[in-house]
Amino acid sequence: MRFALVGGDVRSALLARLFLRDGHRVQTWALERAALPAEIPRAGSLTACVYGADAVVLPVPAERGGLLNAPLSAQAPAMEELIGALWPEQLLLGGGFSPESARAALREKLRLEDLLRRPDFVTANAALTAECALGLLLRESARALRAENVLVLGYGRIGRLLAQKLLALGAQVTAAARSPWDRAFAAAAGCRALDYGELEGVIGEMGVVVNTVPARVLSSAALCCLEDGALLVELASPPGGFDPVLAGNLGLRVLPAPGLPGKFAPEAAAALMRDAVYAALEEQEE
Repeated sequence: MRFALVGGDVRSALLARLFLRDGHRVQTWALERAALPAEIPRAGSLTACVYGADAVVLPVPAERGGLLNAPLSAQAPAMEELIGALWPEQLLLGGGFSPESARAALREKLRLEDLLRRPDFVTANAALTAECALGLLLRESARALRAENVLVLGYGRIGRLLAQKLLALGAQVTAAARSPWDRAFAAAAGCRALDYGELEGVIGEMGVVVNTVPARVLSSAALCCLEDGALLVELASPPGGFDPVLAGNLGLRVLPAPGLPGKFAPEAAAALMRDAVYAALEEQEE
């Protein structure tokens, strides 16, 4: 099988190596600053890269602001331009396609596979994110986690898995969630479960706050109740769960940490992408 890898970060470069190791033909574009073996050619143009490819693989996330996500390249074409360069019925894979890109792919008669809509990939990526977040907390926390009061904002996939790992270490975990169902599950797992509106009265106890929600769920008033030097870790994409400028002005330690798997465990993250791509290909053949 022939894969065309277009854009991305170190995960995409490692994914190219994995495809090559599995016996596939691989070509790349918009990865010119990536470390790639000589066996993986770097195409001179997008058209040359995708021509004849069985699958075109974009990164996770595939785009930023309507442009290809390509931090290792000077090339960052508009997604509409990229999609227009593909052939009808070509399989396009990546993560987090915008509605505009999805509509453009439909117009061009492409077969689009969004990895961030696959339960297998999303769940495995959440588990890896929680593991990386735990490692980050072990490194950055001023005290042992077994003696720490930790607030986890959000009890979705990542929040739930991270809370479980923290509880296993002996941390005192408070989970904040808007959904009564999520709060019930958090309480059943051994967390103190609260609604976001209840945090101001207890947040002063917290030495660590970890946000997993891509929305402002921690109020400015609640931030002001944290003790000087408390650690706030932002795992979510913008706008994030709290105001980082205000937090910094209050003397709190703010650690932006979105996209942890790609930074802390890129090889494992690349393997997750490979497995999701193979699963999608098998489903396409059925």
